[in-house]
Amino acid sequence: MKHFRLTNLFAAFASLLAISLVGCSKDEVPAGEGRLSISAKSTFNTTGTGKSASGKSINNDIDITDFRMNLKEFELEFDMEDPGEDYDMDENEDWDDDGYYDFEDEIELEGPFELDLMAGQISFLNVTMPMGNFEELEFKFDAGTDPNSDLFGKSVLIQGTVQGTPFIFWHDFEDEVEVDFEDPNFDITISEVPEGIVIDFDLSLIFDGTAGVDLTQATDGNQDGTIEISPTDPDGNNELAQSIRNAIKQHIDLLDD
Repeated sequence: MKHFRLTNLFAAFASLLAISLVGCSKDEVPAGEGRLSISAKSTFNTTGTGKSASGKSINNDIDITDFRMNLKEFELEFDMEDPGEDYDMDENEDWDDDGYYDFEDEIELEGPFELDLMAGQISFLNVTMPMGNFEELEFKFDAGTDPNSDLFGKSVLIQGTVQGTPFIFWHDFEDEVEVDFEDPNFDITISEVPEGIVIDFDLSLIFDGTAGVDLTQATDGNQDGTIEISPTDPDGNNELAQSIRNAIKQHIDLLDD
């Protein structure tokens, strides 16, 4: 399978909040191409009845102060047999050896992407790509490689308090996740009109005692005043760390922006 790689897409992390989906006219986008913006955010259920992107309390027991992750790459898989008459195959022959864009083709967007999910909705990709329908978005968690970052050696970092005691969860897993819209008939569609999609990490479900993980079960095994939940297991919470890892991947929604 031949992949087309889009590089140099990630701006400095400090400028992420200033990035927004930029509209464009037909004259600004090559024929047969459109523009896609990818954003991410976390949501909280602070009232028991709805979500609030600005809230930091999960419930009466849990407060979140830090939620960051490092993503290595993104892939979009075509949900089509032919991109249509408007796309010039001669000028873009490197997309696929057989001359058609179909289910065997993928577009890879290279990272790494270090995301601060407590900073509201952040847009971190804004790319030009072939028009067409894509059936799903796939991305990969990976440990950070920047020695000056708190995410160095970590793919996910969450901090806060549980029943008043500070806790820190981190993991270094390298898992791939596939996300799609809840409606199976709804695709990621790239057209002349800019398209935006949002990856939503629902902390209210990740740390829900029934649907997700009950953090009140975590213990400060070494009694140093901080509950540590990680694969290194200093406090005896390794099983809980695996449960949080699974819950993060399970409670991800793809939204139309």
